[in-house]
Amino acid sequence: MSAPAFTVVVFAHNEERHIAACLDSILAAEPGHAFDIYVMANGCADRTEEIVVQYGRRHPEVHLVRIALGDKCNAWNVGVHETMPRLCAGRDIYFFMDGDARAVTGSFSAMDRALRAQPHAHAAAAMPASGRNAARARKDFLRRSGLHGNLYALRGSFVELLHARSVRMPLNLEGDDGLVGALVKWDLLPDCNEADDQRIVSCEDAAFEFESLSPLRPRDWLAFWGRAIRYGRRRYEFELLNPELKRRGVSALPADIRQLYPRSTALRLRWQGIYTLTNWIALRQMQKFAKN
Repeated sequence: MSAPAFTVVVFAHNEERHIAACLDSILAAEPGHAFDIYVMANGCADRTEEIVVQYGRRHPEVHLVRIALGDKCNAWNVGVHETMPRLCAGRDIYFFMDGDARAVTGSFSAMDRALRAQPHAHAAAAMPASGRNAARARKDFLRRSGLHGNLYALRGSFVELLHARSVRMPLNLEGDDGLVGALVKWDLLPDCNEADDQRIVSCEDAAFEFESLSPLRPRDWLAFWGRAIRYGRRRYEFELLNPELKRRGVSALPADIRQLYPRSTALRLRWQGIYTLTNWIALRQMQKFAKN
């Protein structure tokens, strides 16, 4: 009997430059293994959808899911609550990947083995394999025992529990992977359980690559600036969200993270070196939104 197909959910927002390489890497990662790949194209205004359709004509295991709203958390919700129950229910493991990442050979089978060997774990985390600080990033990742949105796996039973309990990511949240990882560690009971790092298995044999920013490309300076601001907003959003989750459980998850922004006036800027300025901008953005 042949092995069950690996089910991969790929999130893509205006990824015409990267999506074909992402899909190539998935199929090349496990030669001879069957795949079902669902590209959650959300709010794309470029050629991403066209490229995926053309790719699917050559590789029928690749399916396009069109989503009007350009929001990764919404795309995650569509995947968990609509696509998976309707098109690929009952899988033992589901893989989640960003459309600008590339899977390293053997990554999917490595995460599959890791989860089967660790029945207590709900998730498997792949490691970064590119970037100037890849080695340090891997060490930090192993120490933190978290998930990186570029590539991770969730056990099918956990996905079914997410669906059964109607757990949805708040729209406009920065850091969907951070919230998913926290919910995994809490076993979906943040008001009852302490975080259990053993719920996530860090898989050193699974990895992803991505296009690194270069100081020689002006567009990358702008990308770095925008990313730093988003990371600041991510931290502040979790400062607002975590106490609510500990107090009321997953029922505290708002439909839109910006519903919590009025409380951002109580947040304080802390010194963080060169990122202090971008953190200040992030906090001001949240407070300005709350006033409007």
